[in-house]
Amino acid sequence: MSQATEPGGPAEQSRMILLPIRLHENRTVEGINFVPSPWGATLAMALRGKGEDGRPWLAIANETPVSWLRVATPVPKAELEILHLQRLATDHRCSTGGELYDAIDPVAPGEDPPDIYAYVAGKKVGWELTAFSNSSRRYAQALFFEVSKRLALQQRHRIGHLTGYHISMWFGAADDPAGLPFKANKQSSYDRLIDALVAHRPDPNQFIVKGSKPPMQLTGADPVRTPDDVNFMSIPLLGGAPASGLFAMTGVSVGLAFQSDHVASQEWANLRKVVKRKDKPANNRLLISAGAPDSIGRCFVAEEVLAHFMLDHPERISANHLSSVILHFWSTGQAFELLGSEPVELWPAVYQGFNPTAHPFALST
Repeated sequence: MSQATEPGGPAEQSRMILLPIRLHENRTVEGINFVPSPWGATLAMALRGKGEDGRPWLAIANETPVSWLRVATPVPKAELEILHLQRLATDHRCSTGGELYDAIDPVAPGEDPPDIYAYVAGKKVGWELTAFSNSSRRYAQALFFEVSKRLALQQRHRIGHLTGYHISMWFGAADDPAGLPFKANKQSSYDRLIDALVAHRPDPNQFIVKGSKPPMQLTGADPVRTPDDVNFMSIPLLGGAPASGLFAMTGVSVGLAFQSDHVASQEWANLRKVVKRKDKPANNRLLISAGAPDSIGRCFVAEEVLAHFMLDHPERISANHLSSVILHFWSTGQAFELLGSEPVELWPAVYQGFNPTAHPFALST
């Protein structure tokens, strides 16, 4: 992040945020996508481009899930589906001024499909619901949650010096950002990771550069590396701090730098398989929610990046029974009809996006 300066004032300073990413040979990078946060570190970052064969690809480098709901126990599937469908109806009303349906009637457990019946002018419409998700990324995040749990149990005298920092972490060989975090039963590996974090003394000036452009060559920017092949870097929180349980307990924010590579044509093929599974006589409409909260209230923002990447490279979706397949973005409220030769926007973004709950820093005088 850079700060503008007045003429004759001190030189402009910028702070770099470094994340590992591996590019295959003969790939062309055409752009970058990132989702910012109120505290400086990106919630998600991805590179996009084309391979040697001309096929569009996307490489997601990191992701920090957003806690949209605070729950004590997982939300039951039926309640989560109601939330997703009602949010679609709310965004429909906000954008179009009309109602998507008059009322809903959830189907009793074990009697689906469909998941929910909606009533429109006295007609019953069967809705099936699913999340736009990436199983490999969600599995990595589920494993990484163990890091947060163990950090939260540390005493202040061990981790107090990390207060006010965001720590980006990746697992595996130094040149492989696609390694998975440890499983929960790897006690000794987690002990050594926590000990490495305790021993780490962050340098707040490590990633400051003069001017608005990054240097052509970096020095002194190597990550900390543990004996179990965990790498991490720390940067100061800028502008604010996450309003999260982990920050309240530790003063620290953590994020997983886990790379996943995606080819547009393959992602469309995967989505067609999902539609085929849901294409049943009882289902009239299918809602696919991108970036919506899961059963413990977390939104995976990189999944919205992936969904937009697919829309940039549209393909056909067909069905035998479904009359509509809607892709709905949780952060903006935007919706697309996917059924047909190519996606069609049903309504534009209602919101600019969402800001994760944060505590903005007070300005010093």
